[in-house]
Amino acid sequence: MVSPYEGSVLREHGEESFNVYRRIVGLDASGPVAEEVQGKVNRLRYDNPKGRSTLEIERNYRQALAARGLVVDFECAGRQACGHNRRPGWVGINGLNLGVGGDVRYFTGRMPAAAGSVYISVAVNPQRTFLHIVEPGGMQSGKVSINLDELAGKLEQHGSVELPGIYFDSGTAVLQASSNPALDIAAQLLHERPTWKMAVVGHTDNQGTEAFNQQLSQQRADAVVQALVARGVGSERLESQGMGLTKPVADNATEAGRARNRRVELVRR
Repeated sequence: MVSPYEGSVLREHGEESFNVYRRIVGLDASGPVAEEVQGKVNRLRYDNPKGRSTLEIERNYRQALAARGLVVDFECAGRQACGHNRRPGWVGINGLNLGVGGDVRYFTGRMPAAAGSVYISVAVNPQRTFLHIVEPGGMQSGKVSINLDELAGKLEQHGSVELPGIYFDSGTAVLQASSNPALDIAAQLLHERPTWKMAVVGHTDNQGTEAFNQQLSQQRADAVVQALVARGVGSERLESQGMGLTKPVADNATEAGRARNRRVELVRR
């Protein structure tokens, strides 16, 4: 989609068919401001050719992308203006590692596409250029099967189990339709064991403030409880709990770890 600056050498390319990407769109008193977008994510890192300034490289990308309809949402130049030295750091947000030098340039924007907007972020320091592209694309559903007996066995043995296949719109407590199979199985489990009472516990990653994550996890747990009640499970058998970012099961320093930490669990009461 985007050719690299002439003479650049590709050093790293990561591709994910579907994921959440946190696009840095500003800076406020608390640090970098990120917007979550979803789709096919490509992360590319190039070594810059020698003798080229960050301004020249950044401007070439800008001109090429503008010719294809890019609308810039945010741009910055310099360590302080970009705030990549603030917390949370850019590396933890989306993998952009601009280093400790002051000569950095960044812009992010969107281009029209048949299926929706393509989001492009370009970050340049004297040694490297990072190019992150998020293309429209839906998640492939039906890739996780849920075994009712296995869920029941883990609840009997351990008292708790993660409920796979629960998906929310990014940054919200809106359940996606692809969650219905998992919700149907959880409701069936409770119908077949009418004496069981259950806590639905929501968890998040560490992106955003502690207060935001606490509220979001509670709202997501509430949403799952409401979905189970709508499937005929008595509300008196259910309670919701939001744990926010306090109980990670994986390293929040990587996107794979953060994805594991964003989860819903069933806990017997």
